[in-house]
Amino acid sequence: MPHLSNDELPIAHSPQRVSGMKVPDELPLPTESNLEIDTSKDAWRQTGFLMKKEWNLIQASLNLSTALVKTGYTPSARSMIMAGYASVWSRSLLTLSDAAGLVRGGSYQTVMPLIRQSIELAAAHRGLTDEIDEWKRWTHEAFAGHAETKSTEIGIGGYFAGSVIAEDPVMKIIYRASSDFARPNFGPTSLFVANEASHEKYPLHFADRSFHLGWTQLLFGWILSVSGLLLETGLSQTQEFPADNILKAKIIQHLGDCTEVALDEHQCRLKEWTDSDNRKRYIISNFKRQSTDAAVRLLI
Repeated sequence: MPHLSNDELPIAHSPQRVSGMKVPDELPLPTESNLEIDTSKDAWRQTGFLMKKEWNLIQASLNLSTALVKTGYTPSARSMIMAGYASVWSRSLLTLSDAAGLVRGGSYQTVMPLIRQSIELAAAHRGLTDEIDEWKRWTHEAFAGHAETKSTEIGIGGYFAGSVIAEDPVMKIIYRASSDFARPNFGPTSLFVANEASHEKYPLHFADRSFHLGWTQLLFGWILSVSGLLLETGLSQTQEFPADNILKAKIIQHLGDCTEVALDEHQCRLKEWTDSDNRKRYIISNFKRQSTDAAVRLLI
């Protein structure tokens, strides 16, 4: 029998047990009650009127996720492996819910780092399927007493599933775009504060939260894509989330509805384009503030 080194030995099950797991029956999206700015209130109303289908799909995504996670509390599934998956799933889902509320209130630029964060968390959810030992190793080291500082040592437990993002043709584009748009790059900044600018004029709208149909369509599409990744991953983790056939059918139907929206060429969408210098850039199509405006095509 070959001798295994310590690095090759399988990692033991986590020392913790899952207890007191709480999952809401539904995860309601944010409401208008916390909006005090008139432009945000107007954006909220216009989004509800023009983007009702997408808003309802996002709400359905949240509720289907909570329903699927609930199956993880059955005795045969209740394990620290399930908890590892559900922990990053929870963070990604809440981030998407918050992002959707900000989009509906007209805070488009604020959403960009949240989209990036939600993708990193959703990628971790999928990546842990093959790298669960990373989670198990952290559970053995965490929550111990640290004598020198007289504290409980949790540790960072660093984990980043970059390969999951890089290998997903949709996520890698959204991730790169949301990262570039979240930074102080001049091109994206002009779209947030002066989206009607031209070579002759720069109409500056400082701290603007006015409704913009193009931003809303683009960002709702991204939110649905990330929430779809969470659901697809959860469905694949059958031992930890043993959904019945009814729930599976609902999720599969919902994912089909989301795909239909994603393929709608009449909505504002972003795609990657490589120029003659081999630089990866972005083309945004159907970008317009109001439904009656002429759509423009932008190269970023």
